Amino acid sequence: EGLVYPSAMRWIEDDMEIPKDWPRICAYDYGLSDDSVFLFGAVDMKSGLIHIYKEIRTNNRSVEELSKMFFEGSKDIPVGGWICPPIIDPRSGPKRDYEKKSLADHFLDYGIVFMPGQVNVDARVYRLNTYFECGKIRIMKCCEGLIKELKNYKFQTKTLTNDSFDDKPVDKNNHAINPLEWIAMELPSDPRKLISGIYDK
Repeated sequence: EGLVYPSAMRWIEDDMEIPKDWPRICAYDYGLSDDSVFLFGAVDMKSGLIHIYKEIRTNNRSVEELSKMFFEGSKDIPVGGWICPPIIDPRSGPKRDYEKKSLADHFLDYGIVFMPGQVNVDARVYRLNTYFECGKIRIMKCCEGLIKELKNYKFQTKTLTNDSFDDKPVDKNNHAINPLEWIAMELPSDPRKLISGIYDK
């Protein structure tokens, strides 16, 4: 009751090897003491499905260490194999430290060019639920952290004393869910168009 993605568990699949010609996409949610997660997906344009096939989860890592983890996790992706640049939390763009550099700028120093993910939570939830309800997404069993999060990700509970209720998901334990939503937002609004390789910009 109250799950944000109630049908997600229907689409868990066994692990499999991803063909090299499947276009890839990656999104990243930064955390220091919280989990930091890279999530990878691949599109099978013959069947019109996106497969979430890899989750890299860690914490308390430097940008240099995180960059090495990204390159190691993406080393099997051929040149030209990306749907779009890797996606990062849009809040990681504003200048945040004394050097006036954003988190994305720090990753750029190590050769990773991120694009910001979509901000609007309502749009992200609607888009990802559309993919789940249409059966156009698969999540491999190896993505254990993501699966655990999806099982417990709920909307806020409305109470008589909760004056701040805004009908949004509870913003915690979603470090892999956020990247999954950002990935969905770069795919066609109509999941049937995955089969033709047409992506929203």
